[in-house]
Amino acid sequence: MAGAGIVTCHSPDKPQQTWRYRESSSPGFDPVVFDASALRARGLITGVASAGRGGTIFFELDGRPLVLREFRRGGMVRHISTHSYLQMGLERSRAMREFNLLMELEALGLPSPQVFAACRTRRGLLETGELVTHLLPGASFAEHAAESVAARGELSSSLAVSVGRCIARFHAAGIEHADLNAHNILVDKTGGTISLLDFDGGRRHVGASVTATTPWAARNLSRLARSLERLDASSVFSELEQAWRAALQESTPSASR
Repeated sequence: MAGAGIVTCHSPDKPQQTWRYRESSSPGFDPVVFDASALRARGLITGVASAGRGGTIFFELDGRPLVLREFRRGGMVRHISTHSYLQMGLERSRAMREFNLLMELEALGLPSPQVFAACRTRRGLLETGELVTHLLPGASFAEHAAESVAARGELSSSLAVSVGRCIARFHAAGIEHADLNAHNILVDKTGGTISLLDFDGGRRHVGASVTATTPWAARNLSRLARSLERLDASSVFSELEQAWRAALQESTPSASR
């Protein structure tokens, strides 16, 4: 799904490397964004993510904050290969699939990171990938949960309701998040805007309506419940779930299983 204004090309120096980026992005596209060593040498790196599987770097390009994420494996297979995947073709690569999905989310007006560029590199029968997005300001739902539990012994119910309604917006549009946990939910500084992050492995279901009993949507909520339990913040999950169910019922049928 590379639409108007999207450039897909091979690196002039590395023909096994394919780039995809916006033709008129701001800042302008620079392949240095895929090279953590080069970013470090230029003094552009501003931080490294502490949560997740690693491979996420925060940096600035022409004064604009961006995020570089290297695709890395989870589960037991990570002990065999941390970031190489079986080559399945360009459009089925993780980098290009997430680039395309983020473009869809933007078109749908769903709160998620704006994509900047993607890179897929062929390595024999394997491939690796990187994705660059614009940085969204705020703190993760996990951070809010940890701070609230430490300070008050519980998480704000109003925040839980906002998170539930945000998730319902994505589900009503047929968007399945492959790893919906508290670290992949972002709360802005005012607490008024909730966004979802990291759509690696995500997909869009198009067709009939999504309900609270749609299997993939219910699995998303179950995964989030386990995440909150690990943070000792499971007490607010029932309010979050109720808000999610109510928002789904209010939504116009627009997606399928």
